[in-house]
Amino acid sequence: MMKKNDFSCECIVIGGGIIGLAVAAALSQKGIEVIVLEAEDLTIQHASSHNSEVIHSGIYYQANSLKAKLCIEGNHLLYSHCKKLGIDYKKVGKFIAVDHFKEIHTLEKLLLNAENNGVEEIFIIEEKDLLKIEPFLIAKLGLFSGTTGIIDSHAFAISLEAAIEQLGSHIITGSPVINGVQSGKRWNLEIGGLSPCIVHCDLVINAAGFNAIKLAQKFGIKDLPDPIFVKGHYYKYHAKNPFKHLIYPLPHKHGLGIHTSTDMANTLRFGPDAEIIKKPNYMFSSNKKRAEKFSESISIYFRGFNQDLLEQDFCGVRVRLKEDHNSSDFSILFPEHHGLDGLVNLAGIESPGLTASLALANYVADRL
Repeated sequence: MMKKNDFSCECIVIGGGIIGLAVAAALSQKGIEVIVLEAEDLTIQHASSHNSEVIHSGIYYQANSLKAKLCIEGNHLLYSHCKKLGIDYKKVGKFIAVDHFKEIHTLEKLLLNAENNGVEEIFIIEEKDLLKIEPFLIAKLGLFSGTTGIIDSHAFAISLEAAIEQLGSHIITGSPVINGVQSGKRWNLEIGGLSPCIVHCDLVINAAGFNAIKLAQKFGIKDLPDPIFVKGHYYKYHAKNPFKHLIYPLPHKHGLGIHTSTDMANTLRFGPDAEIIKKPNYMFSSNKKRAEKFSESISIYFRGFNQDLLEQDFCGVRVRLKEDHNSSDFSILFPEHHGLDGLVNLAGIESPGLTASLALANYVADRL
């Protein structure tokens, strides 16, 4: 028997980040009654709003991985979504630049991997042609990606929220999910916050981001890896952006390297670096060594770079399930994976999560 402060619905999506919102919108479009429960007082307060806002093309990810598949599909879906709804975006393209011919083998491996993944508009450009396109770039070779872009991720989130509400579903903020148990064919979720209650539902989608693993363990999913939190710092450059495209170095173990990013106002930023931390926080870890590291990395590819124009901007934190970003894939677990009916668990949805969001949402919705 339900108590006075209990309520019931068909599906609960835990987490109001881009992934949770996208999944909720996709399920709502299938006629499923969805309530999104977000622990914070506003949506997209963590990884979804602390990133480079890049629409990735799918160059780096291992063949047949979820990252590769969903990034390629998501790239097309995201551009189409933006065009349809008038969301600001720019298909600016990017160069992965190298300053030594000895690195051409690495660049060729990236090209081959991208082609195997189905990336379009990708090819290597030599120095003389590079300088005509990007005179401020220092590079012997550049791997060009024409389908890379940037997006107004806040406007994108608003479009997902609007779709959820218009389709008769709901978003409730300030409602952290504390625990959950399966009772028969239904789930009973314990909700905290200012209005604690129990929610009864048939389907739970755990898209809780930083807390997804901890919550999944409470739900009864076993043998999950500990989440690895990677903090990234960004610096802003106080001068006109001299680049027409995004500029990336070669990737390394923990990330894609300190690259350029920009926004709709063409502000130039650099980052992120990669620092493994124990608990998520957004405090900018300011020190001389970090600034020197950024300046050294940027100077390799930016002709005329002035380190005095570099200023602290913001931090982001991404969560992955393996320390090496190349081998860390998205984790999407359905009942056949963990044995708990009515539960889908999403974890380790780091970059290219924003790009992959619509494809990931369809992937989940189509399986249910």
